[in-house]
Amino acid sequence: MIGYVRAAVVRFLVLLLLWWILAEGDTRFWHYGLVATAVATVVSLRALPPARPRTGRRPWEIPALAGWFLLALLRGGIDVARRALDPRMPISPHTRRLPIRSGAPAARRLALWMINLMPGTLVSDEGEDWVDLHVLAEDIDADQAWAGLERRLGRIIGT
Repeated sequence: MIGYVRAAVVRFLVLLLLWWILAEGDTRFWHYGLVATAVATVVSLRALPPARPRTGRRPWEIPALAGWFLLALLRGGIDVARRALDPRMPISPHTRRLPIRSGAPAARRLALWMINLMPGTLVSDEGEDWVDLHVLAEDIDADQAWAGLERRLGRIIGT
């Protein structure tokens, strides 16, 4: 609760400062600024609630995730290009239902966005604890890519 109140006060003060800057220091309409700042604070707290205590997070692993992701993009792009240009390469679209192990909403959403960017895979549906991945061919190891992505994001976010 204290963290929530602290976040509300900090956001209110930052937004009030922003209003004061935009109003160029004119205090004639200060009451509008207070109301607008209060409403914006409430909306921001609803849209982005304060984070829980940051235990177990490893932000220094972000460069490793970025490197792994870029390499996966490169490999996937080459694979999809080969399949498009070489008629001997199999293309057999199918859907794989994979479990979502991440409990953190941020890690879950980021994993779903990132897997969509990987060539050859696309999220076609999702549930509470599963995701359906549309995969370009059966020999694409979507299970390993999904598990690796979730594991790396989990270490960074702390789940």
